[in-house]
Amino acid sequence: MVKAKKSLGQHFLSDPLIVSEIIAALDPKPGETVLEIGPGKGVLTLPLVNTGAEIVAVELDRRLAPQLAQVFSDRPNLRVIEEDILSIDPAQVGLKRFAVVGNLPYNITTPVMDWLLKFHDAVDRAVLMMQKEVAERVSSPPGRRARSTISVLTELYYSSEVICNVPPRAFRPPPKVDSAVLRFIRHQRAYSIENMARFEKFVRNCFKRKQKNLLNNLDVAYPIRREELERTIAEVCGSDRVRAEELDLERIIALSSAVLSRT
Repeated sequence: MVKAKKSLGQHFLSDPLIVSEIIAALDPKPGETVLEIGPGKGVLTLPLVNTGAEIVAVELDRRLAPQLAQVFSDRPNLRVIEEDILSIDPAQVGLKRFAVVGNLPYNITTPVMDWLLKFHDAVDRAVLMMQKEVAERVSSPPGRRARSTISVLTELYYSSEVICNVPPRAFRPPPKVDSAVLRFIRHQRAYSIENMARFEKFVRNCFKRKQKNLLNNLDVAYPIRREELERTIAEVCGSDRVRAEELDLERIIALSSAVLSRT
């Protein structure tokens, strides 16, 4: 038996009901490509392979990758890549359009989300397990305290929803926190953003100090007279006393355009 590595943040999913919920949420079709992040011992890999989809399993653990390839050696629709998912460019491993699934180690959830956003043009949908608190931040709508930079950036490309919450007992070894399964569906909406790097930095500045209102955060971040910034926020948001988590994506885009045009 291969024991979980603490250094890799491994907690192996062991609850068959949660496995079924993940597969149902992803709904893989025969012949389509599915990228599995961190297959581990293959608890998700087996039902994925059985759907007839083409599975590309990316596993960093040098103990588990060859074991997985051996166990599924008679299944031609599975390819195992021994690599760090964060170092993979989908096009370089022959992936054009694909779905993503995985039980993410908590310590790489944010980098994997960045990866998912970076390669959004190729990802149709994704179903990912992550820490419940992080899932709430990722999927938080406007008006909730959990809303954050990652909520806004995710909305640029995906609609997201929590499929189910997962208690620690569903894993071996059990983590100390609850988890959640989150589904992402790639949408086709396009937003007018002139410079994506500047927009992303603007969003981060909006949420930099969550205890502060939007005016105070932006006043620190940009060389604009406070009175002018106050008027700009009031014109775009209806008030100069709003907090970043209160704004929807469209309002944040409009505000970024108004502020960045003055810098």
